[in-house]
Amino acid sequence: MNKKIMPWLLIGLFSLLLASCGRSSGETTERRQAASNQASQNSNEAAGNSSGDRSQTRTCQPEVNGGELINLVVIVGNRANTSEIPAGSVVDDLFCEMVGQTFEISGLEAQGNIAFVISDGNPSRVEMLGQNNRPADLSVSANNSYMLNNRIENTISNTILPFMDSIHLRAQNPEADLFEALHVASRVLRDMNPERENHILIIDSGITTTGHLDMREFNILEPGISSEIIFRLNEASLLPDLHDVNVSLFNIGGVSAPQSILSGPIEGALMTFWQHIIQSSGANILHLQGRSEGGNPRLVQDGYPFVSIVEFETPVLDLSDLRSEIFSAQSLGFLGDQSEFIDDATARAVLSTTAESLIPFLESNPSHTIYVVGSQAAGMGNSTAEYQLSLERAQRVRDLLVLEFDLPSERLVAIGAGTTVLSWRNTEEFVDGVWDNSLAERNRVVAIIPSTAEEVWELRGQGLVD
Repeated sequence: MNKKIMPWLLIGLFSLLLASCGRSSGETTERRQAASNQASQNSNEAAGNSSGDRSQTRTCQPEVNGGELINLVVIVGNRANTSEIPAGSVVDDLFCEMVGQTFEISGLEAQGNIAFVISDGNPSRVEMLGQNNRPADLSVSANNSYMLNNRIENTISNTILPFMDSIHLRAQNPEADLFEALHVASRVLRDMNPERENHILIIDSGITTTGHLDMREFNILEPGISSEIIFRLNEASLLPDLHDVNVSLFNIGGVSAPQSILSGPIEGALMTFWQHIIQSSGANILHLQGRSEGGNPRLVQDGYPFVSIVEFETPVLDLSDLRSEIFSAQSLGFLGDQSEFIDDATARAVLSTTAESLIPFLESNPSHTIYVVGSQAAGMGNSTAEYQLSLERAQRVRDLLVLEFDLPSERLVAIGAGTTVLSWRNTEEFVDGVWDNSLAERNRVVAIIPSTAEEVWELRGQGLVD
């Protein structure tokens, strides 16, 4: 072999040997560190830092930098009269995925970006604590990409997940106020990275016992109650600013004694109520799920502050004076400028309470009809196109009421009102001469109007019905 080549060959082989040892040493160090972290976590839990909720089997292997980076605020309703979500549920998988998307990798360093809010009677942001109850550090660094990803997984598994189940995320104040928790989350997001997509993950029963939406003061089963409340909140500028925020809700209706277990219609009405509130605040709903079965109860005797019981009663309907219902295109989940729903299940949930009230009305009033009236914004659209879209959306809602709720097709009439001026429309879509889409959005609606309602006289006056 050429003598000039031999020294360089030996140097190269020696370098490869060193690199191999370094990787082996690094991987061994990571495994030891993970074991040490887990041991420390177990020690902390044994000392009483765990709330006893779900820490026993929770694991996480996120796909770091596998999607668009996000800001994440988690609203947690760990309070009395609620039930936990069992480990291994779909919310665990989603939480793991979302947390992974908060870690931004730059070279061999990474930084997470997540915040927690407790939805008790006085909601507030809670500082994340790590081992030994010190402020958690979500910054990670390593000597190579393998070690970096390993350390990110360790940080999530040994710091973030245990904190989710710790006593630090228990309710600190009596009662429950998810509505105010949404305000807190909105403010927290404004202080996070403005270049990232904003997400709120809600794990809460959805029952509020204080504040502006104290459910002891109204009945969510009353037809039209969410529209009435939203109107009042909007008039008083009390809706949270959730524009362009993506919201996921889980365990709605997840209650425990002494709160009575919710029936299917009540749980559906509760889900619909929060869907209306959140969408009216400008947010997009990505997931909406009812209670998870098999969760352990959270009780006052276990150290949770007191929460009042809400009695849900089915209202007695005056069938001779059944009120009209107005649904925004956004709440129904229509695709933009289309007559198709993003998700039929969402539209079905929104319409369920109204549909159930229409059944006895139609049975008791065989000569009466239900009008399903579509309406569109006027300011920036073509009147012919807007009329056609309003008719198609009305027909889509009518079809869903017939197919999903077995309402008689011959008693439901779809009408396209286009941009016709009607009392439930917002007549002004311009501010200082500039078209305002948020005002126009109030005119993109579908109204369900019994033939006994006073709005029918408007329809007749406009020549929309005989």
